[in-house]
Amino acid sequence: MILNRANFVSFLVTAFVGAIFLLLAFETWALFTGNKTITDYFRGAVHDVPGLVLVIAIVVGIVLGHFLWGPASGLLAPAPRKLRDLMSRRAAD
Repeated sequence: MILNRANFVSFLVTAFVGAIFLLLAFETWALFTGNKTITDYFRGAVHDVPGLVLVIAIVVGIVLGHFLWGPASGLLAPAPRKLRDLMSRRAAD
């Protein structure tokens, strides 16, 4: 298997979906057996270190927003530029 950017992103998405599946399976098991659910763990973490939980929530929101919204397109989107144009512009500044 050749490890390039597309394969790496596919692997990360697959791992993320697999982790979500395992978390949902654990939550279902906890609800059926009366054990402590994931919500109870988060509630305890929020009371112990609220600043860290806020930072984690912001980072997760930024990452999800970046991947779910994708690149700008449509009438108001900026025109695509070539890398060569951007590099020559930086050299002129």
